[in-house]
Amino acid sequence: MREEIKRLYLHLFIGCLIILVCCYVAVDFTKSRFDNARIEQLLCLDAELSVALLATGVKTSLPESKFDWQKPKKILTAAEVVSLIPQRHWVQLSNGDYKVSFGPKNSPEITGVATSEKGNVYQFERLLKDLLYSSLPHEEKIALIKSMSCISITSYPSSKYVDLSGITGISLVHGIHNEYGFLWRGTNSDHLHYLSLLPEKMLSLSVAIVVIVAVGIAVMIGLIWRELVLLDLKRKTFENITRQIARGQIGLPKGIPDSSGTLKELAYSFDSMSSHIQRLLKVQREMINAISHELRTPIARLRFGLEVVKDEVDGSAVDTITALEDDVEELNTLVDEVLTYGKLEEGSLALNFSSTGIRELVEGIIRHNDPLLQHLTVNVSIASDDEVIADAHHLHRALQNLILNAAKYATSQICIAFSSDNDRWQIDIEDDGPGIPLEDRDKVFIPFQRLDNSRTRASGGYGLGLAIVQRIAFWHGGAVLVDESQYGGAKFSLIWSKSQHQKSLS
Repeated sequence: MREEIKRLYLHLFIGCLIILVCCYVAVDFTKSRFDNARIEQLLCLDAELSVALLATGVKTSLPESKFDWQKPKKILTAAEVVSLIPQRHWVQLSNGDYKVSFGPKNSPEITGVATSEKGNVYQFERLLKDLLYSSLPHEEKIALIKSMSCISITSYPSSKYVDLSGITGISLVHGIHNEYGFLWRGTNSDHLHYLSLLPEKMLSLSVAIVVIVAVGIAVMIGLIWRELVLLDLKRKTFENITRQIARGQIGLPKGIPDSSGTLKELAYSFDSMSSHIQRLLKVQREMINAISHELRTPIARLRFGLEVVKDEVDGSAVDTITALEDDVEELNTLVDEVLTYGKLEEGSLALNFSSTGIRELVEGIIRHNDPLLQHLTVNVSIASDDEVIADAHHLHRALQNLILNAAKYATSQICIAFSSDNDRWQIDIEDDGPGIPLEDRDKVFIPFQRLDNSRTRASGGYGLGLAIVQRIAFWHGGAVLVDESQYGGAKFSLIWSKSQHQKSLS
């Protein structure tokens, strides 16, 4: 995980760096745009005021203007200038100067060029005062100002709440956000006019910075989200690998998505541990199978020897020899159980599925084990035409183990019932014995497990019978469930799939 954490911090650092760079670029770009827009706005006001003064003949030259003007072709009326001002055409020359013309493009009425030689001082206040103090009628002045695109005018009439008698001429006023304008009241006018520069048509500096910072944060979040998604993908892959190892699969899957090798290293450690456990289990199974096979020969010799000795001794020793024969038979049964469980556990079992009458199979088990069941009432609820698809030999072994297990603990009766649906078959075997506590129901399937309760103390056993039943159910695509019987004892349910016989098992 160290590499992933380093990469995550690296992306955080890169994201913060991107935000800082974007903020710097945004501030510099916005400041440049703001300055250019301000210059163009002041030049626009300068040009419109100059045209109003020159075209109407109020002034013949304007040294305070930033523009070098050509003389107008003729003197125009205020109404003609009002229609001329909107016909403005801007051109920025290659050397950075501005050229402006008013009128038709092909034959403008007046043209001016603003050069950097005149410095950075703008004197539009003097131009405005020249226009407002001119001899033009008051209404024509208002019309000329209203036709200009870079200045606004707002009029406030006289009323009983506003006394305009003491206000005359032009006064400079300041507002909020560094805004300033002029209050003007013409001679014999009953209106007070406020003239101000129009605000620049651009995003404010703060809005631009917020947008750029948001973009930088989004990029950083995207990088971090990508790393988190990759980490989650690795987590899911590792979870899948551990599940495969838990199911006994040896060997890592191909294409582990881990560029840094961290997941691969951890997965290889788990795989090595799994392989070691598999080797130990294999050695254990092989040892148990070898011992079981080797025990068959001395057991057979013991059985044969006891038969010979039994014919040669007197009657006083017959009972002892018979007891020894029972012990040898019990040992032979244990060896057979161990070998059977070993085959089921190691996966070398081959099942032969075929159609089998379940009632016939159960009745055969009951007849064969009649000496063990004769003291009990065995109730069988299976129709004579009920058939299942299973390996008859191993199903016989599983049902026999369940029935004999119930017989060990039943007090008076055993009930065997069969049911099925579209997906599975189920056989329930119940007894009226002491039952199995809820906390011990999973333990009964552990090999050689002996529960310390009345069911085991009274009956003995090797602890392999139910483990064999569970493995047979597994090979049939099913399971064995334990529950409480309605008769007070234990209820074992053997369930297997109807579709398992369609698969190839080996």
